Formats: sequence, structure tokens, C-alpha cells
Amino acid sequence: MTQHILLVGATGMFGGRIAHHLLQQPDAHIRLMIRAAESGAKQDAVRALVEAGAEVVEGDLTDQASLDRATTGIDTIISAVQGGPDVIIDGQVALAQSGARNGVRRILPSDYGLDLFEATPGEHLMFDLRRMADAQIVATGIEQINVLQGAFMEMFAPKAGTFDYEAGTVNYWGDGNQIIDATSVEDTARMVAQIATDPSVHAGKFAFAGDRISILDAAKVIEGQTGRTFTRHSMGSEAELRAAHAQALKDTSNPFSSVMLAYQLYMLTGQTNLSDLQNDRYPDVKLETFAQFAKRALPHA
Repeated sequence: MTQHILLVGATGMFGGRIAHHLLQQPDAHIRLMIRAAESGAKQDAVRALVEAGAEVVEGDLTDQASLDRATTGIDTIISAVQGGPDVIIDGQVALAQSGARNGVRRILPSDYGLDLFEATPGEHLMFDLRRMADAQIVATGIEQINVLQGAFMEMFAPKAGTFDYEAGTVNYWGDGNQIIDATSVEDTARMVAQIATDPSVHAGKFAFAGDRISILDAAKVIEGQTGRTFTRHSMGSEAELRAAHAQALKDTSNPFSSVMLAYQLYMLTGQTNLSDLQNDRYPDVKLETFAQFAKRALPHA
């Protein structure tokens, strides 16, 4: 039976990859909700997706009539939107409410990441926003699948911050030995497409991870891949990180300054590590290990 999928956020980097993999799924009709204002490179990307078979409808998360047009005849909604409370809470809840009105069975909200349900309230702004949205979405009666893949492996790439390829240093808190769940953007998008078109997936968390690797083990892989040596640099203990995070929380002029420290804190403590991984649910999807990702995506020696 054909699955009718609505993807919101297809013009973003991650959403575009989800759209690409959705269009590879058999027996699936893909609809993209696109804002009328999209232009330039984003417009070109949408044109390519249409040529590959996607249907496009104009819509906006603030326009109920357009949401109702977009969700009519849909089985599953995928949200790949990013933003503040107006998008993550108000926009996604409005989308789910429209879906519920129009008989949509399921929604995959834009939760992708660490297990935000294990985070301490008040420590991570974006996790707080997503949990608030998820609670309101559940209240609509629509089924909710929370896709969790850990960190993106791209966090170890040049210019991402953890590894300074120019200075030849790797920066982390603690001793660098805490295991981190990580999956590439490409594999995450591929799994989202599989989950969304699989009507047998139950509501609730759907977790998977391409690899479980520490910062120091990642450094060894990257050194082997690039032929470079990276100096290890611990920025401080867990207590010092918590103190820095607490100070950042007080800086209301820049609420996102605490978000990156919260990510670092959870990766240091393992508090939001994933459980009950479903890596093997789709035998045809072979998730990349970090070594495979490094060989594909990082500079060569």
C-alpha cells in the first residue's frame, strides 16, 4: 500500500537528504511543504526534488489553511525544521494539530539527536523546547515517533569545533574517554526515510547509532585517516564544565551560549546516551562506523 508522506523542512541540509532518501522508497508518495519565499539555491534544490518525483505545496507553519492543504491525504508527517520556540513548539504543534484534523496517523518531530528525554529540565534550551512540543503533540492524539541517533559524526569534521585541523588540537572536557553515540547525517536521513514509510513502527523512541566512540578513540581514527597528529587538550573537569554551564545559563542576552556547553556536559557524563538501539531493523541499511565515515568524509593523508 502506498504511503503518503509530508516532509516539512526539505530546503535545509538535513531535510534535503531526507527528501532524497524518501524518493528512493518504493510505494511512497512524497509531498514537500515549501514556503513561497524560498529562492536561489533552495529553489534550485526544490526543483531537483520535483524532477525526482516529489510533489510540492506552498505552506507556512503560521498559516492554518496552508497546513490543512498540506496534511490532507497524508499518512505520516516528517518535521525537519529548526528554530526557536515559534518554530519548534508553536509551528510543530500547529502542524500536528492540522494532521490530527485531517486523519494523519503519525508524525516524526524534529528531535534528532541525543536522548533529550533523559536530559535534566532547564539545562538544555533546545531539549526543553522539543520536549514541550512533543508533550503538546501527544495531546493531539496523533502518534509520535521520536527519532534519536546521538551526535552527528560531522561534529568531528574540520571547522565543526571539536577538532581544530589548523592548530592540530582536539578539545574536550574530562578525560575524553566517555563513549558517545554518533551517526552520520546521511545515515540518519536514510533511517528517517525507512521509519517514515514503515507503517509497522510503533509510537515512541526509535534509537540507532552508527558507532559508539570516545573523543580519544575518534582522534586515533582521524590521525590514521589524515596522517596528522592532534594534541589532546582537556578544557577541564566535569565540575568546571558544570560551573561554566551554570554561568552561561545566567547570560540571558545569549541563551544559546549554554546550549553548546550542555551538549558537552551530556557527552561527558553519558546522561543522554541512547538505549534499545534498533540498528538491525532494516537489514538493507548498513550504518557507517566512524572509521568508514572518516574514510569517506574527512581529509586523506
